Amino acid sequence: RGAASGGFAGGTRRTCPAAADPWGLRARMASPAAPLRLTSGEAVKAFLLGRWAVAKTFDYRIGGGRGKLAGIATFTEMPQRRDALMYEERGLVELEGMGKPFEAYRKYIFNTSKWPVEVYFVDDPTKKHLDSLIPELDCHTSFFIPLPFGGEDQGGGGACAAASHLCVDDLYSGALAVMSDDAFEWRWSVKGPQKDGDIASTYTRE
Repeated sequence: RGAASGGFAGGTRRTCPAAADPWGLRARMASPAAPLRLTSGEAVKAFLLGRWAVAKTFDYRIGGGRGKLAGIATFTEMPQRRDALMYEERGLVELEGMGKPFEAYRKYIFNTSKWPVEVYFVDDPTKKHLDSLIPELDCHTSFFIPLPFGGEDQGGGGACAAASHLCVDDLYSGALAVMSDDAFEWRWSVKGPQKDGDIASTYTRE
């Protein structure tokens, strides 16, 4: 896609820092098909915009189940702020031990006016007491994670962003890795007293 390929800067292909990559993303990103660096919020927006097929697997030892999700994710500009992308994911979940699949839905805001790009919760009832981070929007936004695509070791941009989020006492460690112009993966590992598991999501542009 023209917009996506135009969002990459020339130079060395980059990968996830080894310490933040328990999922083996580095090895696959090192192939010749790996993308170039994302160097700005505008580049991240150009890459993400559109409709993606998403396939997700869940593997919880504590605090969840094992199963999979198949569905669609979209990134769309918000009319009040074109640099704010609404991420909406909808799909059918099948869990081991449950007779029928059920529909799951989630949404985030990606604030591409920030560098690193920031990801926000949308209408989180536990954070309604906080000021909305983008008050122009018709939804409440609260901080989730940054997406630091690179750092000093990646020349200010990269193809992988690692971040973590503490939910009470459970630590979520994740990485969003661009695998090609038309594919990315988003992985999470959660460790804590209430949860112990892994979530792996693969996105393919439609």
